[in-house]
Amino acid sequence: MASEIDAGRANLPDGARCGPKRFSIICVGPTQLGECDLVREEAGRRFGTENIAEDIYIPSILSAAALSTGLLRCKEDSVTVVYVQSIVFEALTTVLAALELLDYTPYAVAGWGLTQSQSYREKVQRGYWQGSHVLDVTIWDESSTTTGEFSGMTSAAFASRFLQRWAYRPSYLAAAQFAALCALSKAIEAANSLEVEAVASEMRLMNLSEFYARVKFDAYGQIAVTPLVTQVPPPRGSKDPGLFDDHFVYKTVWPETASDFTFHTFPLPSWAFRRCFFEKVDLDGTACFGRGHCGAGGACVCQDGWEGDSCEIPRTTTSSDTMTMTIIVAVLGAVIAAAAFATLVRLYYRRSHRKLQEQLAALFAMLHEAHWMRDSQRVSQVWKSLQNFGYTPARASEEVARRSKEQSEEAGVCIAYLLSQDFADLARSRTDKEDPTFYDMKDTFFFGAKPIGQEQTCPRDGGAGCALIDTLVPAHRRRCTYFLSWTWGYTLSTVQDGLSTWTAIEGMAPSEVFLFMCFFVSNQYRILSGKQVSAAELEHTFEACLTRAGRMVALLDTWDNPRYLNRIWTIFEQHVAIKKKLPVTMVLTSGATDALIAQYEAGKPGLLRVMDALTKVHSESAEASVPDDAEAVKSIILSSSTFPDVDNQIKNFMLHWMASTFEAHMKQIMAPPGKLGLGKRSGTGLLVTVGFEGEGFGYPAAFQMARTRTAAAFQMARKSLSSLSKNPEDEDSSTVYVSSDLSMSERPQAMKCEL
Repeated sequence: MASEIDAGRANLPDGARCGPKRFSIICVGPTQLGECDLVREEAGRRFGTENIAEDIYIPSILSAAALSTGLLRCKEDSVTVVYVQSIVFEALTTVLAALELLDYTPYAVAGWGLTQSQSYREKVQRGYWQGSHVLDVTIWDESSTTTGEFSGMTSAAFASRFLQRWAYRPSYLAAAQFAALCALSKAIEAANSLEVEAVASEMRLMNLSEFYARVKFDAYGQIAVTPLVTQVPPPRGSKDPGLFDDHFVYKTVWPETASDFTFHTFPLPSWAFRRCFFEKVDLDGTACFGRGHCGAGGACVCQDGWEGDSCEIPRTTTSSDTMTMTIIVAVLGAVIAAAAFATLVRLYYRRSHRKLQEQLAALFAMLHEAHWMRDSQRVSQVWKSLQNFGYTPARASEEVARRSKEQSEEAGVCIAYLLSQDFADLARSRTDKEDPTFYDMKDTFFFGAKPIGQEQTCPRDGGAGCALIDTLVPAHRRRCTYFLSWTWGYTLSTVQDGLSTWTAIEGMAPSEVFLFMCFFVSNQYRILSGKQVSAAELEHTFEACLTRAGRMVALLDTWDNPRYLNRIWTIFEQHVAIKKKLPVTMVLTSGATDALIAQYEAGKPGLLRVMDALTKVHSESAEASVPDDAEAVKSIILSSSTFPDVDNQIKNFMLHWMASTFEAHMKQIMAPPGKLGLGKRSGTGLLVTVGFEGEGFGYPAAFQMARTRTAAAFQMARKSLSSLSKNPEDEDSSTVYVSSDLSMSERPQAMKCEL
């Protein structure tokens, strides 16, 4: 496999020659600045400061926009070595995803300890080919040949024993801990005692050679370990059944005394070549099913007599060959029963047809991805392959237009972009306001001196002027994963705070979440043209978008009479989500969350205030910025329901959400010390998703369930908090007293770090 991958080196990656600015450091996380300075200093000594490009500082691993911008700068500067410095394992996979997205192939991608986790090893072994060939610095690798004086084991023997015991390969941490136990045991034997000072004295004098390293402590109680550089092997291919291979071992490539250069791959092959090698490799490890090889452009170059995307189709025979085959078949027909022969023919064509269908499906999957990436070169390559299946250039053009239209309508905006400084700067510079609303942005984005997207062709209808989503770079637009229910009256800070809160609690990377957000997805130039849309068409379009996303996130700016409950669009969105039994996550900003908690902790009066504020729903009088829209939406509601029924649906929903958040808060108060925090993963928190299938929202039972849960939660709180009260005898008071170790000065910090 390695030799075939080495053959792809002819396809030189970006930065085809080593020159100025060839080395760049990607520093992920604010705590990494000092470490990056040390790496830069050492790299400057070894390569010359003139060959060190500007560092890329990423405030957190979630900033995909900053990462893409930095890597584009590296690509333009012909950086050939990208070094990732971070204490977060996920930083490497995020960088690799961005490199593939940008089709940027440096000579090498390297880091320190980022490939050593068991999860990373398993991910690559199970098919994450993008993570292979990474160079990583570690302080131990199982390819080391030293035999331990005390343990009697080599690194390979230790790794084998560890694998048998724990069913996964050890990292350097396991080897270090085992070596420490060997050293301690050796010291105890030498001291012939368990007295601390006697054992410590032997440890200070120790000079023990173990498979991990030589255990000899300096004046600071440290041992010297020579770092190793390892390279991650590639997975065996997509046709592999997925079973783990005991021989999937990282190879040491430096220092030379311990290296295995039969594996070492430098420079990195292109993304297209590596994709070809993984997707078109057979079970025996040969590319293109052993009938060709992966070319530099990522396509199979087939041997004579074979063709197809993976060289799996025999080339059409000549007329003379056909005549010979006919004679052979005639002779065989005299021996083999006609029925058996017919069965064989049917099986052959059925298998051939199935293979062709699989090939077509793979090609169209590649085409789909290329369209999302706006990779015209890859689109062209796929269509050349499809010509072998009878697809004409005219049909190709139609399909490209259809897919572009489909992806434009299905796209969502990336949360990482919404949270980015780039978007904030754009909004502020366009509106000349520090914290503009999205109504303010609409006026300047689409009515200003330079309307965004006005001159760009719309992929949906071919006319001039496209949706804002179609102007974004590929990293910021993908198929939507959530439907955002909100209002344009929210400010920039409200939207950023709420979305940041939500993704943090859910533990999601903002770069991987894409929202159907009407401000971005709707073509404002068609809306502004005054073209009337029927209520039926409006309902169909909206329900299709919501159903496609499958999940809704509702953003509230406050609990106290939120404008969310006064807008007909948001009421209608909740109505449809309830009707379709789709899960809805209610999100508050951090400030609104603190205010809601304060009301909960005010006892019964606070609960009643919240209940009153969240049940003021009057769909009949709800408004929209465009009066015609309000009338159209209300007519849709009346076509299948009534205003009172819709009001009750929303009230039931809000009561259920309130009961859930109150119950979660009570659990936090009663949690043992040190267990506070409103993280979603802990099973508690004010971020509550409701409306899953089976809960039956919109039915009378929902209202009763919400009332029951609220009453039970309140009773639980009264009983629990009375025992924590500074005035225990005052159990009938509606005021809630909280013990000093759960004071308001302490809890909000724990809450805010999660929310």
